[in-house]
Amino acid sequence: MSYLKRLLSRRSPAKSPSTEIPRRHVHFVLDESIPRYWYRDWPHVTRFFDGLSIMFPLGEKLFIDSVMHFRKEIETAPSLSIAVADFVYQEASHIREHRLYNQLLAAQGAPIDALEKLLLRRQEVGNRFAPATRLAMTASLEHFTAILSDQLLRNPAVLKGADSRMAMLWRWHAIEETEHKAVAYDVLCLVVRNSLWRYLMRCGVMLTMTAYFAVDVMYFIYQLAGNDGQRRNWRGWARLHWWLLVNPGPLTRAFPRWLAWFVPGFHPNHLNNSEALEAARRTLNEYAEPNP
Repeated sequence: MSYLKRLLSRRSPAKSPSTEIPRRHVHFVLDESIPRYWYRDWPHVTRFFDGLSIMFPLGEKLFIDSVMHFRKEIETAPSLSIAVADFVYQEASHIREHRLYNQLLAAQGAPIDALEKLLLRRQEVGNRFAPATRLAMTASLEHFTAILSDQLLRNPAVLKGADSRMAMLWRWHAIEETEHKAVAYDVLCLVVRNSLWRYLMRCGVMLTMTAYFAVDVMYFIYQLAGNDGQRRNWRGWARLHWWLLVNPGPLTRAFPRWLAWFVPGFHPNHLNNSEALEAARRTLNEYAEPNP
């Protein structure tokens, strides 16, 4: 807990992120020249990233829809309205590029359609909730992706040994998740004015979303490993868990920032990683310049 207090004590101002969300024009060339196991020739770790990619197109469309449901309320806050427009642009770019990524996986024989049907069933259940609850789901998952992105940006070991093209794609995605990490949360604060109810809602939703996310990611890896004939590769499974939890341990290292969500008065911008973000942006500038 003392580490969590230090983490929040170094926080940056909870300001509007609208001036920090650039619109980039990117296009990644993803073809059969990319190795099947592009992460160090490690099947299960590669499929961890691939499983996330399968989730993104439907998930990020849901994020856009849950935020834009409140477009009328957003229009009353000009700076937030700009940030939301930039958020939508970035998320739409992620949908486009990860669909191309997933086409590459489908060409390898990955069961993309079956796994997306699972996600659609999840979303059908989610659509039964009130719009504000769906927005809280989005804010929670945006925090989850932001803290994983933070690990990718600040810890070079996370992408060490990966194919350079895939490493660039994931670095780009992490940069943009970091840039717009506060937008859904700010919209939630705008539309749910009762701070106590908002706090209870976001805490309950985060616990639920974390459980579903963890189960779905592992299920996706299991299915992809089965398609590869790798389900009985126990060394590969052990390596995956060592990689996730020990070295480089992105999940373990992200845990204090996940806990920060439950601190009353928390805001995503309180977790400052501006130095890692700027360093990562410099590596991306040669590849993708902001749109004019």
